[in-house]
Amino acid sequence: MADVLVRLKRASVFISGPDGTGTGYLVAPKRIGTALHVVQSWQPGERHAVIVGVGGPTCQATLLKSDPATDAAVLAFDESIDVEPLAVAGDLVRNVAWEGYGFPAVAGKQASPSGLPLDGQVKDPSTLNNVGQPAVLLYSDQVAAGNASPLHGFSGSPVLVDGGLVGHLTKHIGDADDKRRAVYGYVYACPIEAVVKLLDVPPFRTEIAPDPLQTVAESIPQIDATGYHVFVSYRSTDRAWATSLVTRLEGAGLRVFMDQRELKAGDYLAAQLESGLQRSRAAVVLVSKGWLESPWCQQEANVLIQRAVEDKDFKLIPLRLDDSAMPPLLNSRLWLDFKGSARAAGKPLDRLLSALVDREPPRPASPVARADAAVVRVTDKFVAEVKAAARGGVDRIEAVVAEWRKTASDDMAPLIAAAQAYIDKGEYEAALALLDEAPALLRSRQLRALALGKMKRLDDAIALLEALRDEGQLDPETGGLLGGRYKERWLQQRDNAFRLLSYQVYRETYERAGDPFNGINTAAMALQNGDMATMFQVIAKVRADLLARDVASLDHWDLATVGETYLLEKRLDDARDWYARAAGKAAGLHQAIAVMRKQARLDLQGLGEPQDRLDAVLPVPCVLAYFGHMVDAPGRVAARLPAEKVGALRNTIQGRIEKYGALHGFGQAARGTDLIVLEELVKRDLTATVVLPFPAEDFILSSVTDPKWIARFNKLRGDKQHVTFTAPLEAARPADALLPEAFAAANREIQRRAIEYARRLDQKPIVLAVWDGKEGDGPGGTADAVALWRDEGYEVDVIDVAKL
Repeated sequence: MADVLVRLKRASVFISGPDGTGTGYLVAPKRIGTALHVVQSWQPGERHAVIVGVGGPTCQATLLKSDPATDAAVLAFDESIDVEPLAVAGDLVRNVAWEGYGFPAVAGKQASPSGLPLDGQVKDPSTLNNVGQPAVLLYSDQVAAGNASPLHGFSGSPVLVDGGLVGHLTKHIGDADDKRRAVYGYVYACPIEAVVKLLDVPPFRTEIAPDPLQTVAESIPQIDATGYHVFVSYRSTDRAWATSLVTRLEGAGLRVFMDQRELKAGDYLAAQLESGLQRSRAAVVLVSKGWLESPWCQQEANVLIQRAVEDKDFKLIPLRLDDSAMPPLLNSRLWLDFKGSARAAGKPLDRLLSALVDREPPRPASPVARADAAVVRVTDKFVAEVKAAARGGVDRIEAVVAEWRKTASDDMAPLIAAAQAYIDKGEYEAALALLDEAPALLRSRQLRALALGKMKRLDDAIALLEALRDEGQLDPETGGLLGGRYKERWLQQRDNAFRLLSYQVYRETYERAGDPFNGINTAAMALQNGDMATMFQVIAKVRADLLARDVASLDHWDLATVGETYLLEKRLDDARDWYARAAGKAAGLHQAIAVMRKQARLDLQGLGEPQDRLDAVLPVPCVLAYFGHMVDAPGRVAARLPAEKVGALRNTIQGRIEKYGALHGFGQAARGTDLIVLEELVKRDLTATVVLPFPAEDFILSSVTDPKWIARFNKLRGDKQHVTFTAPLEAARPADALLPEAFAAANREIQRRAIEYARRLDQKPIVLAVWDGKEGDGPGGTADAVALWRDEGYEVDVIDVAKL
């Protein structure tokens, strides 16, 4: 490596000129290769001073030839220098180490420019960069850590693999919010053959045979279809952390059996453990205060320890989640400390992955160790960014996923996290599309079943979940999902066989796991099946378990569960109090509150009580589908909505919104009706989803037009807290003859989204139209939208323009 660095320092070229500073390299006698954008303003025949090597000679270079399609350029100089050009390498493969050298922009401020070495691994030897140019995708720790950020000056830096020249740096993958920040450590290089094509003299060539970096992904052992790489044992109180671990393990390519049992003991233990444990190569135990307090977990640990003693090839790895002392029998083993980590991430995860693939830990700072750490670090970052993006609009999630795709990463954890975020947003089709790319492992199959269930594709969801159950995977997530889908089938078909199946699955899962979610569902289904003794027994245990915790630590689902225990006992005042707390903690999470309300209504019905007795403390906003006439354009012959009626229309719309109550709107954003409704919703701190038939810039030209209305449109478009503009239905504005159908398609999409969103809130949309009652100009207009909704059986609340 030292020899390579010496050669790089001698053969790298500092370039300074009208385009700023950059780097080049000797690629042939008296020829310098670099990125075209470093010298793009150089004119033919112009001579510019360049410095060859660190402290080396200055030469006068001219632009010989360039290729914008590859960002490659060749410079020529006449001076004779005693520096050997770098030798051009042949075929390149992925997951090999690379080295480079470049002059950061600050070097230009120094009397004698000095450079910095870079290195990393080749992620993809043949790809396209973000502007469609042929490229090599590289990873660099220095870039990720910010040592070379901003990357100004490093453009054109030579890249060597096994001592051979394979290209030069051109671009980096930027942050989803700020493309100038090279936050992920990924950079693109121009393939060296693009430079060779520009040369007028032959380069020196060399053969390379680099050793592949045996990273975790390349080290995962092959197992048969019924086997597992790792068995995960945990207590229900650590379920969220365990789920994050499974996502990361499966994202890396490991098959996971997720075990979590607590209530049943004795012979049942050995029989149930046999299912997954005997087919697993390793086990991970999540040790926490809750785990130590569970006699069941201690019993399971003894079984795992015995297995590890009897089978020397079986790995048992404890993970400490808090400051609890590691039990003596586990303390004697290698254990990893995740204390203070909200999820599985960081260096301990890197060490865990190495241990699970049965690979000797690589030497610290070795290329393999750095490659492993890079995968974990970058995946950590993308998972965190997906979670952060999920607090905003769908477009933010899409942007992060788009950046992740560019990395060519083998780790699917960010994709699985994005699928979860899409499901939370109600974007089920998008979630399924992402899951199609993920391996069919536990977490991705659970999420697929969740999305299918939300889409009312119950048969598909049930088939997936039953397959997991038959494989022995009846952890709280799988059991809860399957019990819920059976319950939905019962409510849909009123087939009491599904009612009983739901009860049985919830109960079995609760008896294995003891988690509050499956516990309260067991109690609720016990009520529906007439098993009152079990209902009272379970609600007492569930409530006691939850109230034993710090109440401030309970999330909105926990609070609602306590409320439901009181509801099932008909202690309605206590239920009302706890449900109100749950709704307060879930403020803004309308779908969550709707689920609470729907379940409370079902319980009240089973108890023979009016179903709406708790509606007041579980408020869910109404859903508004709005549409109507645009303000008349100047010179319109047959007036529909004259400008002088806009004030009266706003007053009327205000009255309607006050009458309806809290709302989330669905519609377009044309001048007149649409924008007035949106403005009135925003004034009340309410929200809306805007569906445009084609891109906003084209929509403005066709449906906003007036500068004052355009300013209002842009203000709403910028208010991402209240208004979400979905991706346009068309990539571009269609021809005039096709415009009516484009607007009609938008009306249909608005209807679909509004009905689906309302269904998730257990209600129907309110439909508001501003209409003169006359036949419209054709498809896509107000009259057409009124007919669309009426054909589906909805009443349309019409504001008659003539009466304003």
